[in-house]
Amino acid sequence: MDSDWTASALFSPSKARVQQAQAKDWAAVDAWLLKRYGSRMPTFERNEDTLQALLTLANLNENADEQRTQIERIEKTALQSLSKRQGGISDEVLQAMQVELVNETHLDTLAETMVALDCPNTDATTMGSAMIQLASTDFEMKQQLERTQAQLGRLKDEQARATKILEELKGNEFQPPEDIVTNTAEWTKTAKHLKAKVAEYEERIAASRPSSSGNSFATFSQKAAEVASQREQFLRLESEMSAFKGLPADSRAARRKVEEGREQLRQLTMKRDRLFEGMVEQ
Repeated sequence: MDSDWTASALFSPSKARVQQAQAKDWAAVDAWLLKRYGSRMPTFERNEDTLQALLTLANLNENADEQRTQIERIEKTALQSLSKRQGGISDEVLQAMQVELVNETHLDTLAETMVALDCPNTDATTMGSAMIQLASTDFEMKQQLERTQAQLGRLKDEQARATKILEELKGNEFQPPEDIVTNTAEWTKTAKHLKAKVAEYEERIAASRPSSSGNSFATFSQKAAEVASQREQFLRLESEMSAFKGLPADSRAARRKVEEGREQLRQLTMKRDRLFEGMVEQ
């Protein structure tokens, strides 16, 4: 870093401050690397990018060390508090046992307690810890037993429900009909027959279908015109035939009927003429 101090830097206060700050940063980085690696310090290129990367790494490492120190201090405090609490419980247990163990009979009870707690000695702290652990285990086992019994009850309910459903499915209403085999064979035969008929009808429809939509429309228009013409002719003939309505089927009788009608027409005409003449004379 001494080589970086040039004459221009000496006469430029801003550059001098920058180089001084860099020198201080490199000193901090070297101290951190020396603390981490000792005499086996790794070699690297000393430039601005390397300096910034090492400074960032050093800051992160120092923050992590501070956090780890705080965690260790908290854990140590918690362990000390727990040790004091267990010591108080052990003293209470010891005092209770000393009050009760006043004769040889109670010594047998102490021995049985040691065997039950699997304690290697009669130390009050050890026995108290074993009794606390036993009580904790007993509570956990009771909780597990309650959960197991509840789960067993639900499983029994599900089994009863499944058994009921199975019995219902075995009832007569869910049994297949006795003639299912015969009906199935008949349905299969009918399905094959209908399938063949459908294919035949499809071929017929395809064969009778007009070749093009244009020819079909022209044919339809022609047929419609012919039907309209025939209808007009039918109405005309019907009008003409209505004049002969009421005539007998025999031709001679029909002629006589026609002559009678003509005679009635002449008489009515003459009567009309006379009435007209009378009206004129008046």
